[in-house]
Order: sequence, then structure tokens, then C-alpha cells
Amino acid sequence: MKKIWILVVALVVLSCAKTEFDEYETSSGQADFSNYVAVGNSLTQGYQDGGLHNELGQQECSYPSIIAKQMKLANPSLVFIQPTVPGNGSGYMHLEYVNGKIKVIKAFDADIDNDPTAIDDDPTWSIWGKKGALGDSTIKYNNMGMSGVKLANCLSGGKNTAINFNLLLNSLNEYGRFLYFGDGANPISYLDHIKASNATFFTNWLGNNDVLGWSTAGGDDEPHEFTPGLKLSELTDLVEFSDKYDSVLTAFSNMGAKGVCATLPDVTSIPYFNTVTLEAIGDDVWIREGADTNVVRKATEEDLLLLTASDELANGMGKIQSKPLKHTVVLDKDEIAIVQNRTNEINAAIRTLTSQHGFALADMNQFMKTLTNTGLSFDGVDFSPVYIEGGLFSLDGVHPNSRGYAVIANEFIRVINDFYGSNLQPVAVGNYRGITFP
Repeated sequence: MKKIWILVVALVVLSCAKTEFDEYETSSGQADFSNYVAVGNSLTQGYQDGGLHNELGQQECSYPSIIAKQMKLANPSLVFIQPTVPGNGSGYMHLEYVNGKIKVIKAFDADIDNDPTAIDDDPTWSIWGKKGALGDSTIKYNNMGMSGVKLANCLSGGKNTAINFNLLLNSLNEYGRFLYFGDGANPISYLDHIKASNATFFTNWLGNNDVLGWSTAGGDDEPHEFTPGLKLSELTDLVEFSDKYDSVLTAFSNMGAKGVCATLPDVTSIPYFNTVTLEAIGDDVWIREGADTNVVRKATEEDLLLLTASDELANGMGKIQSKPLKHTVVLDKDEIAIVQNRTNEINAAIRTLTSQHGFALADMNQFMKTLTNTGLSFDGVDFSPVYIEGGLFSLDGVHPNSRGYAVIANEFIRVINDFYGSNLQPVAVGNYRGITFP
């Protein structure tokens, strides 16, 4: 386990800041940046290190916020409102010296034994985003990124109608409290908020959770806690995805907005699935296949052990046949193929619908492939998908750190400039914070 969790890398830690270009003239081209709206999930909200936090300006460095700052140089009238959490927010992972070595410390969790240095949520977190018992319906936010939201939950219809009402309207998703979803008699959907945004320009990175949740659950259809029979982590049906994605783009088209849609990365290429390896463990690992099977076998190089498998391994699971790792912390080769195929199908739908509506496309799937295969370099900083050492991802192994979000913002900016003839200046990636070391 020390090979997995004890980290001895050293990265330069810099503050999150906007780059100034004194002699650079920006222009909007064919786009109108006066009301920029971003829709998406945790990647859009600025989530990192396993939480939504801002004690060092992390959430302020969400990629939409970075893009908006550059847009404002071309359109000074732009006002970008982001529902930013105070301080520790929901709590987050961090690095700490333990016995003279650097170790990852998880966020405080009331249901488990915590490290003494675990960071709890901010005292204001329980009321963040609320107005009384409901969200504040008077504020129109430009960054509508909501951690945990699936495209399938953005409007009713299909298998996810009940989940939409139970998960969002009953405020089970604490990261979505800043939006008002009405009540049972008069529900308001995420799509309704999009329709009311009056955006002149948008970025749309919805869809990641429609494949990610199933993958991070080890290919398991996690049952809904309060609604038996419903599955929170179920892969979204392709027809349902296409219909609902088209509804989102139609909403933006009807208001005359221009914008950029993004494809989904191959989730199996991120550090969450590639850090706990048999090579790092240096021993055999026993795993259970599936929720309803007694089949136990040794893991092979074709299996992906999730980052969460490290907890079970640390507690002695997986070391002997009678105590295998749970199937929920492993993706086997069949499950890998399933999620990769669904991702490819969804991306094909995104490309087709984006083209039909005449919007620009940021191919984040190809972008991630390049990062995985050859690495990327910006401003003299090299990036790879390696956990922590790679410089792009935060400690949760799924979401970028602030510097990684700057890289993503620059890719969106490149696409905006190419498609709409604008002249937005990319940011200097080195001016953004990487992982914070003790």
C-alpha cells in the first residue's frame, strides 16, 4: 500500500490568478459573450480533491470562470455569477506529512474513523445555496454546473423521471441547492433553468455522469436509497440520452445562443482507474466477480482496480481467496468494454447533434487520448494522466486541479476562436495552482 499512497513527488504550487496581456487585443468574432452560461456536472462546477472547496480559490478556478475572465476582456459588459462555496465547502482531501512521508488524507466522514487531520466541511456548508428550506429562485447563475447530475436527470421522461424528482426536488443532492427545483406540484427541471437563462453563449459538458457513476461503482447498478427499484449509477440509455441532449441544444438554439459542446473522455483512462495496479501492489489480489456470484479469482492485468480498492487492501481484503475485494471496487474486462462502448455511442450522438444545431465541438475524448498516449506540455509544464505526478488531476483521481481546469479552459478557448472567429487569449497554465503540498 505504501507504493500506492505514500507520495514523494514535488510539484510547484502557485496561486490561481488571471493572466494579463497588456498588448493583446481581444475580439468576440461572430460570438456574443455578453451572457455566457455553462451547463454540466462536477467538472463544470469546479469540484476537485473529492469536494467543492474554495479556501485557496479552487472553485473560483472552474474552467467556466477562467473562460469568462478571458471573455470579459473582449466584452467588458459580461457579468459571470458562479455559486461559490465559502472556505472548506463540503470538505476535501489533502496531503499531510505522516511519519516523515507525504500521504493522502481523505475528507472528514462522520460514518468512519477519520485521520486526526481530516478536513471537515465548512460551518456554512449546511446552508450553502439555500434560501430558507429552498434554493434561491431570484438569482440567475451563469455557472449552472452541478456535481452529481446526469443528463438523464435534466428533464423528465424515460427511466429517470422518478430519480429526477426524488434526487433534485427533495434536495438529496446538496451540490444542487443553489438552484430552485420547485415542489412536487410544480416541479422545475434543470432544463427549465437552461431555458430561462437567456444565454447568448454557452458551454455544454453534460453527460459525464451518465457513464462515470456506473464505472466508479465497479459496474454496479447502485439502488436508490429511498426509492427501491431505481438505480442511481445505471448507464443512461442511448436513445434517452440523445433525446434529452437534443432538448438541451434546442433550448439554446431557440434563444439564439452560440456555443460549444464537449464529448466525454474515456473514464477508464483517468487516475481513479489506473493507480492501484498489480505492479504497485506487488502481490496477488483476489476479487469477486459481480454482485450475485460466488466466483472468486485472482485479478489480472485486464482488470482495473479502483482507487477505492486501496482502502480494502489496507484492511486486509483481497490478500487471500476467502477475503476477496468487493466487485464494486473492480472493473473487469467485460465491464470496461461496456462503458467504453457506451461512451463511444454517446459521443457519436453528441457529435451528430452538435453539428445539426450548428454549434462548435470540443473533442475532450480525443484530448484525453492525447494526454494518455503522448502527454501534453503547456508553458513549459508537462502533464500526464498519472496520479498526482501527472500534474493535471486533483487528489480524487477523477477531477482536475486548478491547473488542470486551466488546461481545459484553454482547449475550450481554442475551439471558440477557431469556430467563431474570436480572438480570446488563452491563460498561462503555470499561473494556476497545482496540488498543494504540506
